[in-house]
Amino acid sequence: MYVIDGSLDALWLIFRIFLAGLCGFLIGYERKTRSKEAGIRTHAIVCMAACIMMIVSKYGFADQAIGSGGVRGADSARIAAQVVSGIGFLGAGVIIYRRDMLHGITTAAGIWATSGIGLALGSGMYVIGIASTILLIGFQVLLHIPFKILRGRVYSILKAQIQVNSEEDLQRFKEVFHLKRFLRYKENADGKGGYVADLEFSVTEIYTAETLHNIIAQNPFIKSLEKYEEI
Repeated sequence: MYVIDGSLDALWLIFRIFLAGLCGFLIGYERKTRSKEAGIRTHAIVCMAACIMMIVSKYGFADQAIGSGGVRGADSARIAAQVVSGIGFLGAGVIIYRRDMLHGITTAAGIWATSGIGLALGSGMYVIGIASTILLIGFQVLLHIPFKILRGRVYSILKAQIQVNSEEDLQRFKEVFHLKRFLRYKENADGKGGYVADLEFSVTEIYTAETLHNIIAQNPFIKSLEKYEEI
């Protein structure tokens, strides 16, 4: 029987787990600096857990191998295989659908890739695991640099409150921001024969505080503007 516990081999396996945790920490740190849903602890734990499962899958059933008195047909790789599909529940947890847009897909893919790195390190493929960590972090950082060739359409979510005395006011507001529709529209009577509307809308431009101030100054019927988030 091939015994690992209590031997020097166990120290090397503990080193693999530690290295997996370190790689997960580095990947999670990059996500944490961007205030993403899954951060340092999530990525470190995922990478370490995948590494542990790979070690158990690879070495925990050595006594089941043919020639060691084991059972013919025993497949120890099944544990590692389940990591690939089982990690999906974490990915599903960070993906949300909000304001007609999906959020968290990149983070979910990163968690999936982090589990793969843990499997590689658990199997003893140090160069592959470390190189994959560097590449993953590199891609995450590189693709956040605003290269024109890589830049996708950026959406800004804004909130506004406007005075609505006629349909012309709504039309003027749409023309200011080049809008076709609103994400949210709420209107209340102001008690003076007019109405006050609370709006939420998305635009494909980035507005600075100075730009929003100028818009309000040039359009007195706009009572307030708030830049909510950028996607």
